[in-house]
Parts: sequence; structure tokens; C-alpha cells
Amino acid sequence: MTIYDSEGRKVLDVAVDDNSYRNRAIMGDNNLTLYYSLAEHVEIPVGAYCNFENARYTLMRPESFKMKHSRYFEYTVIFEAPEAKAKIWKFRNPVDGRLKFSLTAKPHEHLQMFVDNMNRRDSGWSVGECIDGTEVLISYDHAFCYDALAQQASELKTEFDFNGKVVSLRKA
Repeated sequence: MTIYDSEGRKVLDVAVDDNSYRNRAIMGDNNLTLYYSLAEHVEIPVGAYCNFENARYTLMRPESFKMKHSRYFEYTVIFEAPEAKAKIWKFRNPVDGRLKFSLTAKPHEHLQMFVDNMNRRDSGWSVGECIDGTEVLISYDHAFCYDALAQQASELKTEFDFNGKVVSLRKA
């Protein structure tokens, strides 16, 4: 597995342990957990990334490592998909920036508001497939973007999923 820093420079090329895995669930986590060991400590900076099955996973928190001996370090590094950023950014009304507001709109408009919120801080987000329905009232109250999307899915009795930076609101 090759790991790059946020500038695209190679930080590390390492053979990962067989216990490494990717966890991907509909309306849940999407991350890549790597286990490996090295004879020396190599710092993986926050913002570093790796590519796995045509998807980019980014390091959001510092890696965890155990020093077993002065020349044996065991690492556990968790890389997260782009949607992990939705868990740290607040959902705002794009018109006036309020954190507490209500919106009566069709499902597509609610989903578009989520995409607009994500694009405020990170470019490239877009709307995928969306159910068609009547207007529904959703009250947002200091929610994180991810929680607001979960609230939309719950109110509309459907599911959401991500494909890179494309978000869909429909049964998966």
C-alpha cells in the first residue's frame, strides 16, 4: 500500500498485514484500516491519503502505533472516505448561515442543501440519485452535515449512500 501526503508526495510504501480491512456500510462508516509493522518510526501526517479500489481514503486523525521494541513498531492507521468530513462540519442554512432552521421542500432540495453545505468547505460534491416525493418539513437544530443527511433519510423513509463525492438519497 502506498501512502501519500496531502501534496501527493510518497510518504511510505508498505506491505500491510493480512488483518487489514475496508469497512463500508450503507448509511454507515466507510474506512480503510491498515495494520503494519516497521523497524523504525515513520510519521504519517494528518491529511495523508491512499487509494484502494479506485477510491481515495484520507487520514483524519493521527495514526496509532505501539513500540514493541526499539526496532519494532506496530501501526494501526485508519483512513476515511470523503464523507467522513460530513461528521465534523455543521449543517447551515445556505441563505443566512443559521444552524437552527426549518425547511419545507422536496427531497431533492433537501439533498441539494446537503451538497451545498459540503461544497462550502470542499469542492466536488454533487447530487446523485434522489427519490421523488412531496414536500416535507425538516427542522435542523445545530446538526452536523452527516446527521442532517441521516435526518433527511429518516423523515423520507429511505436511505442514503455515497459514491466518492456523489451522494444519493434513495433505497440502496
